Amino acid sequence: MNGSSATSNSTQSDGDDDDAGNRKQNPQQLKYYQLKAQKLLDDMLGQKLEMVRDPIDAPHKDPEIDEGGIHLFKHAPRGIVFDYIDEFQQPRKKPRILPGKEIDEKSKKFRRQIQSAAVNAEDIMATARDACQKALARLEAKDAAAKAAAKREEERIAELKRIRGERWLPSIAREMRKYP
Repeated sequence: MNGSSATSNSTQSDGDDDDAGNRKQNPQQLKYYQLKAQKLLDDMLGQKLEMVRDPIDAPHKDPEIDEGGIHLFKHAPRGIVFDYIDEFQQPRKKPRILPGKEIDEKSKKFRRQIQSAAVNAEDIMATARDACQKALARLEAKDAAAKAAAKREEERIAELKRIRGERWLPSIAREMRKYP
């Protein structure tokens, strides 16, 4: 009866109004080795952990932890990073264009500041155009290679049909090899 005794199932007190399916089962008692392990763990946790009522707000020393990733060990660098962020090449120095000063628009310093902060649309468009042309050339080369491979395969099949006849099948190829 699946590990339960027949007497416990057959005997039911007359005072119980519960159905047989709604009775609460006694929890399975722990074995000796389980009790020893549980006691050992409780002792270890009691010595190592300190329970407090209010959580302590500890400032984050390492801001990389919040960026998303998995640390295998506590002080190890991030091993698995979920979100890679494209880092754009930016000027090394922040341009300091302060309002209120008289600005000489013809000075080299002002021009350098503007060039470090400004984006040249023509350069971006030229770079995008070059990238588009390279991608298009790669696609055309890939298509040409696929067409050439298909043409070579058709020529091979046509040659086999010419040699072996119209009803040539790959299963007959083995027999044809045996009898040259």
